Amino acid sequence: MGAADRTRNSIRQARQARGLDQQELAERIGLSRQALSAIESGGATPSTAVALRLSAVLDRPVDRLFWLEPRRATAEVALAQAARTVRRGRGPRRLVLGEVEGRRVGHPLAEEDFALADGLLPHGGGGGRVQLLRAPEDVAENVLVSGCDPAIALLAARLADRHPGRRLAWIDASSLAALGALARGEVHVAGAHLEDEASGEFNVAFVRRLFPRRRMTLVNLARWEEGLLVRRADRRRIKGVVDLARRGVRLINREPGSGARALLDRALERARVPRASVEGYRTVAHGHAAVARLIAAGGADVGVATRAAARLCDLHFVPLSEERFDLVFPTESQADPRVARLLETLDSPAFRAELGTLEGYATRQSGHRIAEVM
Repeated sequence: MGAADRTRNSIRQARQARGLDQQELAERIGLSRQALSAIESGGATPSTAVALRLSAVLDRPVDRLFWLEPRRATAEVALAQAARTVRRGRGPRRLVLGEVEGRRVGHPLAEEDFALADGLLPHGGGGGRVQLLRAPEDVAENVLVSGCDPAIALLAARLADRHPGRRLAWIDASSLAALGALARGEVHVAGAHLEDEASGEFNVAFVRRLFPRRRMTLVNLARWEEGLLVRRADRRRIKGVVDLARRGVRLINREPGSGARALLDRALERARVPRASVEGYRTVAHGHAAVARLIAAGGADVGVATRAAARLCDLHFVPLSEERFDLVFPTESQADPRVARLLETLDSPAFRAELGTLEGYATRQSGHRIAEVM
């Protein structure tokens, strides 16, 4: 047994299944109750003779009574800046991890997010030593992608299918937040759908502004429809942006920095609807699906999200725009096997065919290089 391993046992369960208390079992195998208690708790390791006697009395093979459990490795981790927005529970925080630009970065998972965690951060920790739940060499192969398009989850599943043991970890974030995480070296790839009003072009101007001295590549994930989501019973009451100013119409907005928030602001300005006249303008939900679910549950009457999110919750959809969602990364990282796997999967016929079946998605540019900027 290595120093990093520890012995585990199922003596208590086997003893209780046989209807024996600790004293009775101790007498049958010729030990004191205290010695047996130490073995059950893992505080002592039995001799070979004692292990064989336990096996005979409990009628269970030795290898089902005792086994070696490797101690989990630990690693130093720097928490991503957005971690402060994640609600903290009382126990350890679940993290997805990745190595970006020579350092290991951790992104806490929300309590309601049941994605696979790579590590656990002790309660109250702001960084430092993290208990790894996956092998360090597997964690090092993770590619971290930040953005708000749920299709990133589909891309992750397709990548795992094409490259077993390799993982794309999706960090859900608004477009500006995703680009900010990329600029800080917290993710490998950022997703964005931000329209520049002056040019009508998506994403290029924002990338040029945020990365003025670095060559960046934009590759299209998909084009999608974005618009107003309303319950079907309200489709005659809320037909367009001007109806958001009507009394009793409650908006659920997206956070500042999101493409949906920017789209709504442009639509309100064109319709000459003051933001102050819109009930709920300052009330925020994070993510397209969150907007759809809140409206479907009656927590709001209208919000901006994708047609796919409307379909998810059987909501009526009022189109406002077709937008281009691009993946952004430093040009030199194309040589990184992790990013290369992502791009190869994105360009695969299977991924494009599946993505094209989702309502509101257009894949005519999926996998195409949109621009290189500096």
